[in-house]
Amino acid sequence: MFDITKKLPESNKSASKVTVASGPTGCALVYQTDECKSLVEELFEFEGWDAPNGVRQEKADSDFFAKQESNLILLELNNSESVVKDAQEFAAKLPTHKGVIIIGKEDAISTLRTLKEMGFYYIFWPINKYEFAEFVMHVHRDLKAQTGVSKERRAKRVAVVGTKGGIGTSFIAAELSSKMSGQGVDTILVDHQYHDSNIDVMLGLTDHTARRLDELSVPAHELDFEGAQNYLTPINKDLRLLSINGDTDQEDILNYNQALCHLLSRNTNFIVEDFSGSVDFHVDGEMLIQHYDVVAIVVEPSIAAVRNAKAMISALDTIREAKRKRTRIITVVNHHRPENSFVVKRDELSKFLGSSVDLDIEYCKNLSHIHVDGKRAYKHDRGVNRSVEQLVRLVNGQPIQNKSLLQRLGIR
Repeated sequence: MFDITKKLPESNKSASKVTVASGPTGCALVYQTDECKSLVEELFEFEGWDAPNGVRQEKADSDFFAKQESNLILLELNNSESVVKDAQEFAAKLPTHKGVIIIGKEDAISTLRTLKEMGFYYIFWPINKYEFAEFVMHVHRDLKAQTGVSKERRAKRVAVVGTKGGIGTSFIAAELSSKMSGQGVDTILVDHQYHDSNIDVMLGLTDHTARRLDELSVPAHELDFEGAQNYLTPINKDLRLLSINGDTDQEDILNYNQALCHLLSRNTNFIVEDFSGSVDFHVDGEMLIQHYDVVAIVVEPSIAAVRNAKAMISALDTIREAKRKRTRIITVVNHHRPENSFVVKRDELSKFLGSSVDLDIEYCKNLSHIHVDGKRAYKHDRGVNRSVEQLVRLVNGQPIQNKSLLQRLGIR
């Protein structure tokens, strides 16, 4: 008998096979209620997906998220007074390359819009498991195709900008990034001092050598994520340093750094960049507003520094309004010498700056000895620790009360 299958091409033989769409290989579930936990577990079992790895919200830290192999995170915020506020606090702990579904009871367009801008999916509770399964599959397909809301999730970029050289800008950038990494936040510190940098002293590094750019370096337009990672120096589990130099034009090195940061921003939570006042190039205001989420302006209480800061803040405000950007500007006054060494007094700072002082860092007489010993200042001085902790809160958009400054002004 004639066998027609012998005359068919191999491709046609397999054409009748149906490809079944596979779902997510498990997920990380951070829950507040047993009701939500039960529904998610039932959903994954019903669909035949790997069981979720669940943990109560109070036990979820950065280590928990870092250990998850799944690319999907479910975060229940049904008991939250403000879904957006709590989501913002969790954002620093959540890896930027993972998809995040927020579960909440706030039925407001503003909540949905804000979470979308943050790169989070939002699903309104209560929901039945069939609609939930369809939503999870939608997010799963987005993640596989690298499309959808999650592609907007990138590291928050913080520019620490000095108004003049020698006022402690690098110190503040190093302490800020070290403190954040100490809290389990994956952080990259970028050194923009391309010649005679002292960032190694600030970080307690003994044999650090910056990576050099030369004619053998990969052109910026040919860089990929793996290549960008090769430029990083590990400092601790959650902190890496990006430090490059070279004989090429300073503007070219800056542009190369910007390309590296863009690639790395999909795999870290914060990128803190040190623009000391002694850098060899002009720090462009439009670049700061266009590419950074937070600009921390460091000023000392001297006439020159305050004048520079006032002009910088005014220029950044003008650019921010013209471009309609949400870049936050933080003013940090650093008393890196005893108070009587400065002409501008504390109660005059806001008047001369033309704007409020967000953070006042008090003088630490043991700071130089701490640096020589290769130690982190915030770990060995209570005043520095309090100031850096407040700066972390400001960077995260959280309110602080600068008690020492208020008390010095006679305000209770």
